[in-house]
Amino acid sequence: MEEFRTPMKAIRAKCLDCCCDQREEVKLCTAQNCPLHPFRMGKNPYKVKRELTAEQKAELTERLRKARM
Repeated sequence: MEEFRTPMKAIRAKCLDCCCDQREEVKLCTAQNCPLHPFRMGKNPYKVKRELTAEQKAELTERLRKARM
């Protein structure tokens, strides 16, 4: 059995297995009642992208610069 590094990769592999390893079929999947359906493309649709302000970006840049010294 193959090991997966992340839950999202495991879900993607399950969807591929369900669709006989046909990537296009995973994309076209109509099994709306499947609990994995929203995650079938290997991404978490509920994850909110983090928006940083200019001040936060500057702070993170400075912290990274100090860490590299």
